[in-house]
Amino acid sequence: MNPPDPSRVRLLAALAEPAAYPHPAALIEHLQTHISDVFLAGEYAYKLKKPLDFGFLDFTTLEKRRRACLDEVRLNARLAPQIYLGVVPVCASGEGYRFADAACPHGEPVEYAVRMRRLPQDGLLDRLAAQGNLTRAHLSDIAHQIAHFHAGAERGPDIERYGALDSVAYPVRQNFEQTEKYIGVTLSHERHARLRAYSEDFLRDQAGRFAARVAVHRIVDGHGDLHLRNMFLHDGRVVIFDCVEFNQAFRAGDVMNDIAFLTMDLDARRLPALGNHFLNEYLEWTQDYTGLALLDFYQIYRAYVRGKVTSFLMDATPDPASRETARREAEDYFRLAERYLEARTPGILITCGLSGSGKTTAARQAAAALSGVIVRSDAVRKHLAGVPLDQDASAPFGQGIYNPELSARTYQALLDHARAIVDAGRWAILDATYNTLAARAAVAQLARDLGVPFAIVHCLVERDERARRVRQRTAERSDISDAGIAILDEQARRFEAPEDSEGRLFTWRGGDDLAGWLKQLHSGRSV
Repeated sequence: MNPPDPSRVRLLAALAEPAAYPHPAALIEHLQTHISDVFLAGEYAYKLKKPLDFGFLDFTTLEKRRRACLDEVRLNARLAPQIYLGVVPVCASGEGYRFADAACPHGEPVEYAVRMRRLPQDGLLDRLAAQGNLTRAHLSDIAHQIAHFHAGAERGPDIERYGALDSVAYPVRQNFEQTEKYIGVTLSHERHARLRAYSEDFLRDQAGRFAARVAVHRIVDGHGDLHLRNMFLHDGRVVIFDCVEFNQAFRAGDVMNDIAFLTMDLDARRLPALGNHFLNEYLEWTQDYTGLALLDFYQIYRAYVRGKVTSFLMDATPDPASRETARREAEDYFRLAERYLEARTPGILITCGLSGSGKTTAARQAAAALSGVIVRSDAVRKHLAGVPLDQDASAPFGQGIYNPELSARTYQALLDHARAIVDAGRWAILDATYNTLAARAAVAQLARDLGVPFAIVHCLVERDERARRVRQRTAERSDISDAGIAILDEQARRFEAPEDSEGRLFTWRGGDDLAGWLKQLHSGRSV
């Protein structure tokens, strides 16, 4: 290890004093990451790059650090413009070192820093999760933001190269090489070998999937570091910050690789239901159901990276108690990576019922119980029609986007999405009225073709209660459904109720034991 640079030591000592700041700051707190020095000063935080060269990043010259600071502000402004305020110079004078708001009044800058609004530590989502205060609403907010972010993220040949098989394979293989020395310490030889063999087999056998993802433009310049420690709650909204700015290869890639970090992080924190909710919300906005076939692969990769990095941290920690904590944490990440190899039993479940009968509530319960993926006809229909999900597209029965032709396309798309979800080894939960025997029979036939179970939840509620729910939903605009009170009676007139002969059937009136039935369904026992 190189001895500390005396001039760097003096600089950091000076920046720990209130006099170094162009605004009031009674107490300065100096924090460090492995690549940055961060100073918390009053309402602001200042982040300096350390003069390091790790191969995957190079901050060894002042100009490189300046450019890295500019990149950090530019890239993070995509999701958190209210946090990243700009790049400011550190100036030298006879009185020492001082941050300037603009140019140095005398001479050239000696360093640069990213100036940020100081984040409320008690609002960080990892703390909310530890306190049991992280909610489905928070994950819905994140899902909507990331879906819109990915939709508008940079694409093109320069980005798509990061989705090519060689680009995907390189860091995966590097992980296994770099962790060989930790065999017997943080992971067993058997776990290392099993995960390595799976990864190599997947890369070989699924080469066509990676190429297809490039062809459908699912490779983007993303965030690269989506986990709860890089999110905080501010004014009731989640703010997502601290993307990877120092290496595009760590940031760009398949959108499934981007979201896999968050779903893995939630699994690691033993919050799989929140992870499933995030995934479902994200997919509803993106309709990227074919991408699910790659999600486990990328979750394994993300968990393995965390295990590797935490193993590195263990080596760099002199305190024995801290080393043991890091060792156990690394072991947990490697164990989680292996858990993603466990075989799933997929199936198809449909909800069936009139508007306001509780179909979406039932679908969400099913998704949580089965770790399944919901496809809502309301969302599919709007995507096909080119209508934003949050836009009101209500129309009289059978008209507007609810015309027979678009309805037929919607139900066909439900089948196509179900096939992709089952192909990924998951339960497909199709949330629609399924008001005809023919529509339900088409799903049952698909399940037979795929060799998976098929089940129906028939949601049955009295007309007055359905009308109350629809009126409330319409008044609050609390859902993407456009079904209004005017269509209820026409729906009821045309509805063909399901029968036991069609498949495993559960009639749910709201108070019945749907959870128990779903538990039996998940276990494969007769229901």
